[in-house]
Amino acid sequence: MASDRLRIITTPSDLAALVAELRATGWFAFDTEFVGEDRYQPEVCLIQVSTDDFDALIDPLAPLDPSSIWELVADPAIEKLVHAGSEDLSLCQLQIGKPAANVVDLQIAAGIAGIGFPINLARLCRVTTGERLHKSQTLTDWRRRPLTQEQITYAAEDVRHLPGARRHLHTLLTKLNRWHWLTEECNDLCIETAKQKSEPTQLSRLKGAGSLRGRELTIAEALLVERNALAQQLDRPARVVLKDHLLIELARRGWTDIERIRSLRGISVSAAALKRLATAIEAAKKLPAKPDNELEIEGDSNEEEMLLSLLTAVLRDYCNRETLSYSILATKDDLRKVVRPYTRGDAKGQSPLEKGWRQGAVGSLLVDLIEGRRRLAVQRSGTAFGLSMIE
Repeated sequence: MASDRLRIITTPSDLAALVAELRATGWFAFDTEFVGEDRYQPEVCLIQVSTDDFDALIDPLAPLDPSSIWELVADPAIEKLVHAGSEDLSLCQLQIGKPAANVVDLQIAAGIAGIGFPINLARLCRVTTGERLHKSQTLTDWRRRPLTQEQITYAAEDVRHLPGARRHLHTLLTKLNRWHWLTEECNDLCIETAKQKSEPTQLSRLKGAGSLRGRELTIAEALLVERNALAQQLDRPARVVLKDHLLIELARRGWTDIERIRSLRGISVSAAALKRLATAIEAAKKLPAKPDNELEIEGDSNEEEMLLSLLTAVLRDYCNRETLSYSILATKDDLRKVVRPYTRGDAKGQSPLEKGWRQGAVGSLLVDLIEGRRRLAVQRSGTAFGLSMIE
């Protein structure tokens, strides 16, 4: 990496000049290095940006205010290039209370182009630009100063090849007429990452909540609120203060006696925190119970497993023929939402496969197959096999 490409930004004046240059350019590649395992909110230790002309490493631990960079990340007039950027983008909501906008996630782009999903940065660069990265600082301490030369090189490489990868993928997706698919998916990504940080007490984000019923769900929701308040006060990650499986167990048992709560293996909070948890449980018991099975995903019946396997095979064959990565197109739960209105009259929620770019790609293929308007046949060409749909 040529040294004249690299800028280390540690002063407000250098940051102001950089922000003005990026705004004039109209786009930049973006990444962060942060530490999140021991704090309530992740600590951003480095912000990396890159254009065709330079790479810049912004040091948030220096005496400067990095909010002007986050304002660019939130600015819909400026395109940001990221790779697997959901965690980095979610920081925008935390830092300035605004969601990221106008993002091109090149990992998603690679999936839509049929290169693979998820794809790591080293392989993405090798496939798109021919560059070979040497990643070796994944467990480094980004809080330590001064940064080593190895850390600086690693951080700059995280962004400097993204513009070239973007050009390669833009050419592919334009030929496939799928760039608008990518735009839609990345817009949804920005919305979802903002929700994750602005709604930390949502039951749907609690692992194991689907096994709870009525009153248990009410208690779990109250415990989520109290856990989040404790975590914020202690400046610790919420799941460190009270692990998900322990919260689920407390919701299920409904204990309000502090000694009984303390008896659960893995509980390691103070007596004052135990009292707050007990008080939250007691208050929740007086509230209306949530509807049963609000978050439950029931096990699939034998018939449903058969249909899900069939539809998976159909979509995998479609992806093979259409140069699209299956794992970006559909999940098993997406397919359940197609199947269950037929198997159990479950009309809740529209499958992602029935809206947006996925509906444009797949159309009514799966519904037509289930309803008998199309038949499936195995097609052979030499030693290769595929599926064909007969109307």
